Amino acid sequence: MIGARSIAEPTIKDTVIHRMDPRAKILILISIVFVAVSLDNQKTMFLLFLTVLSGFVLAKMPAIKIKTLVILLVLLIWGTIYSQALFYSQLPRTVIFTIIRPEFPILGWLTGGGLFVYEEGFHHGAVQGLRSASILSLGLLMCWTTDSRDMLNGLVGLRVPYSVAFMVITAVRFLPIIITEVATVITVQRLRGFNPKKFGSGIIKTLLNILTPTLANCVRRTGTLAVSIQSRAFRANPDRTSLKKLEFSNTDKIVVTVCVFTAISVVIMKLIYNMYTSGIYYTSGLRPVYAIAGGYL
Repeated sequence: MIGARSIAEPTIKDTVIHRMDPRAKILILISIVFVAVSLDNQKTMFLLFLTVLSGFVLAKMPAIKIKTLVILLVLLIWGTIYSQALFYSQLPRTVIFTIIRPEFPILGWLTGGGLFVYEEGFHHGAVQGLRSASILSLGLLMCWTTDSRDMLNGLVGLRVPYSVAFMVITAVRFLPIIITEVATVITVQRLRGFNPKKFGSGIIKTLLNILTPTLANCVRRTGTLAVSIQSRAFRANPDRTSLKKLEFSNTDKIVVTVCVFTAISVVIMKLIYNMYTSGIYYTSGLRPVYAIAGGYL
């Protein structure tokens, strides 16, 4: 249970990642999201993914969180690639492997003419998987290296309404507690003779027995939290103060400037390139932009 809870809680250390201003982390995350969504080139996407992973090395994350990250990334990337390779619907499509032939009895008819693995779907799934993995990795890095109070101050410092920022941070703070409760319920079920890994009706019974007490505890804890914050005059004074004053360091300013500039440049170049490929607008003066966007973005 301690291991399950420690996965969701931040690990506070004195590294270059931990010392970054929480506002800088949020701005970097937003910039990387725009870049990841705009990119379609596999090599550039893989380079972005490696850049995000280098943050975990700089942050010196513990082994349990690295193991959790690897499991999540393998499931995400492999699931995305496999699903896209099977159900890729765009043309052209090149079949590289046949799972169910069209003439196979019953299954060939049920699958609408067979089930195949397409080469184009494999490449498309790789891009989609790396895109999601980059965003997921950076989000986890931000959550695992930032204290909840600093994250709240960072959101407020970026002009996010205090009520909204408080709800976001409260939801994040609830996550390790919920994980601990789920682990406790599973342990209790095992002591009562349930097998969570048993296929069939055993899984359904286990899921229902996990969901019911976990949901009940969440509702009870939410009511207690609501009474607690209202009794402390949560909305009494709109002007709030903070014990810790946030301040951008020179490194934060440089990194944020580079990320924001890169995100704006990539989005604009992709927009210009898409207007060119769609036949909406073309000018010979933008040929270098077309070449960069078509070859590397």
